[in-house]
Amino acid sequence: MKGPGTFPLDRLLAIFQCIASSDEYSLENDEDSQETTGLGGDFGENNLMSDILLQVPSLCNANFITKGGSCPLEGSTRYRSTVSEDLALKVARSLKFPLSKYLYRR
Repeated sequence: MKGPGTFPLDRLLAIFQCIASSDEYSLENDEDSQETTGLGGDFGENNLMSDILLQVPSLCNANFITKGGSCPLEGSTRYRSTVSEDLALKVARSLKFPLSKYLYRR
């Protein structure tokens, strides 16, 4: 049985963007999204994405994802998830997030 493949950072960010902008689990409904930055601007999408980019090394250090090498054609680092499906489902359940809706089943 073939395990999960590697993916570029762009794919991780695209999946996060899709989940964060979904109607069922929108960050706009969260009270924290009403905060403003120290610069007087709204806490917007660009700040959220920069926060996510800062978390990638933390995910690697915690062994939730690992660097899986780089693609010679793209020149970008590729990652691999090391989290079991059971753990992912437990975390999603604790956040009341419908993860099973987003998982691909054969």
